[in-house]
Amino acid sequence: MTVALSRCLMKIAIRCVGARRRDWGLAMLGEFEASIADGKPLSFALGCLHGAWRMMLTDPDGRFALTSYALAVGLILPLAAVLTIGAIVGFPYLDFGHDDVVGILSFGDARPTLLDDGNRAAASSLSLAVFLLAGASVLIAWAILDRNWGRVAALERFTAAATLTLIVFVALLGFDETRMALPILAFVAQHIAILVLVRWHWCIDRDTADTQYDPGYS
Repeated sequence: MTVALSRCLMKIAIRCVGARRRDWGLAMLGEFEASIADGKPLSFALGCLHGAWRMMLTDPDGRFALTSYALAVGLILPLAAVLTIGAIVGFPYLDFGHDDVVGILSFGDARPTLLDDGNRAAASSLSLAVFLLAGASVLIAWAILDRNWGRVAALERFTAAATLTLIVFVALLGFDETRMALPILAFVAQHIAILVLVRWHWCIDRDTADTQYDPGYS
C-alpha cells in the first residue's frame, strides 16, 4: 500500500515539472526504485513532490499549469455555477426588479417573471440555453487543463453561438437586454484569458522545441 501511494505521488511530481524537467523526473524515478529497496519510498516521494512544487514556480511550464488551474477554478467554473443557479431560478426571464437576492434564491416561493400567456412556452428553451452554456463552461475548463486547444476552440464557438441565440431570444421576447450584460462581459473576459493562455502555451512549446533540438544543448 505504501509503495502504491508513493508511486502515485511520484507520478504527480513528474507531471508537475512537465517536459522541460523530464531529465530530472527520470533521475528521480531511478532513485525512487532505490528508495523502495531501502524501505523509505514514501518519504522520498514526498520530498520529490515538494521539490516539484518549488520548481513549478521557477519553470515556465509550471507557471503555465498554475495559471491554467487558476483560470479554470477561479473564473470558468464559478461562471458555470452562476449560470446553473440562474437557469434554476429563472434567468433570463426572472423579474429581478421585484425581489432581492435572498428572495430570488428562495426556491420554494413563487417568483415574479417577465413571461405572459403569449411567451410562456419559451421558458423551457431559455432555461435549456442557459444550462447548455453552463455545461460548455465546464467542458472548456476540462479542455484547458488537458491542453486540448482544438476542443477549447470548438467549445468557444459553441458558447458564442449559444450566447448570441440567447440574446436574440431575449430581444424578441421584449425583455430588457441589459440583463445579458454581465454574462456577456464574463464570456468576453473568459475568451480573452483563453487567447492569452493559448499564446503563452505556444511560446512554451516553441522554446522547448528550440532547446531540445539545439546542437549545443547538453
